[in-house]
Amino acid sequence: MPSRSVRFDPATIKLLDRCMTKAQQIAQAMETGPVSPDIRHRLASALIEAFGRGEKDEANLVEFALRVLPAYRERPLNP
Repeated sequence: MPSRSVRFDPATIKLLDRCMTKAQQIAQAMETGPVSPDIRHRLASALIEAFGRGEKDEANLVEFALRVLPAYRERPLNP
């Protein structure tokens, strides 16, 4: 059975941490309340997925992660 453990270098950890913080801030504002453990897990998984696909841009990583939120996907494009 393959291992689910992934190791990242310190620079990558710092990048993903910044992205996670930003994604949680946006999610909290959109959900008008605290971010649940489930949402945090989904955001983190999406960040790791995007990074694993080669995305390194912070804004693009956050954008990709936020797509797990229905409220983000369904928001008006021109507020």
